[in-house]
Amino acid sequence: MLLLFPVLAAFAAPTEVAKVPHAHVQRPVWSPQGTMLSFEANFHDDKRIELHVGRPEPDGFAKVELGARAGGALLEGFATTDTAGRVMHELAWAPHAAGVYAFVASNERRDYDLYISEGVPLAPAPGADGGPVWSPDGRYLAFTSARTGQGDLYLLDIQQIDQPPRQLTSDPTHSELFATWSADSQSIVYVGHAEQGDHLWLLPSLEAEAVELTSWSGLQIRPRFAPSGRMVAFYANQEDPERFDLYVMEASVGATAVKLADGVVVDSKGPSWAPDGQRIVYVADDDAAYDPIRVVSASGGTPRTLDLGTVGHGDLDLVTRGGSTWLAFVAQGREGDLTRDFKRLYVTPLP
Repeated sequence: MLLLFPVLAAFAAPTEVAKVPHAHVQRPVWSPQGTMLSFEANFHDDKRIELHVGRPEPDGFAKVELGARAGGALLEGFATTDTAGRVMHELAWAPHAAGVYAFVASNERRDYDLYISEGVPLAPAPGADGGPVWSPDGRYLAFTSARTGQGDLYLLDIQQIDQPPRQLTSDPTHSELFATWSADSQSIVYVGHAEQGDHLWLLPSLEAEAVELTSWSGLQIRPRFAPSGRMVAFYANQEDPERFDLYVMEASVGATAVKLADGVVVDSKGPSWAPDGQRIVYVADDDAAYDPIRVVSASGGTPRTLDLGTVGHGDLDLVTRGGSTWLAFVAQGREGDLTRDFKRLYVTPLP
């Protein structure tokens, strides 16, 4: 069946702001103020990932180095500056402290530790840590850790940064991954990874027991709360194990999930909500159309294709900047380019 998607023209041609020789650019993340942008450079052959942070403009980025001390860092510390062969990824910007961010980097134990701003270690411990996410009020940093032998959710109170993190979950039947905070910073939705599948779970509050939101067959992954309210968007392969679709549902037990789009490319951060919470922007898994970027209403309807003039799209992110919504995305190049090898980073206003 031939499906036709309305085309929504962009305001202007996207600006290419970063490319890294011999590496795929991935996972762009806007700072909350929209003044800075981060991305990862993935060197597949070297099994190495770099982090880059800077202004969203050509030549505006610098590579993050372990051991550097950033102005405004929450605590002092020391870490090696040797980044050869390292994996540095999963950057998360602090909501209200401009220029402050958390990220994950591999260490000499072949584990992964959390770091704050440019290279200061944060709550190091044996066992891999990952997936840091700030509460919208900036008070807490939730993350997944194997320091107890399995992937459980932990919580750091930024107002008591010298205290050990608090363990939030301890279910022996699954690991807890991909946490996302509600807009009021009161509850968390996460993925429970188990042998029978990946399902969505809800912590109604930081003091409550977790409850299961979805129990479908297959995988329900990468949840992401809307910027306001109680809606969560996520991906699931319920209808076809070889295809992920985009869904949205209220974060409450017994709520009905609504499918918004068939066949999407899974974004590493989860679905990207527009700042107004009314739309979701995603990459369609459509080889014939070179994986276009589409926009769909959070209440349903026909998705619209953005006419960006680029092809081979991947991860994306959205922010309000200068009174407009801005889109950062990665793509293999522009239509008509003779070379389409490694993904690079683009920015553009969202129509």
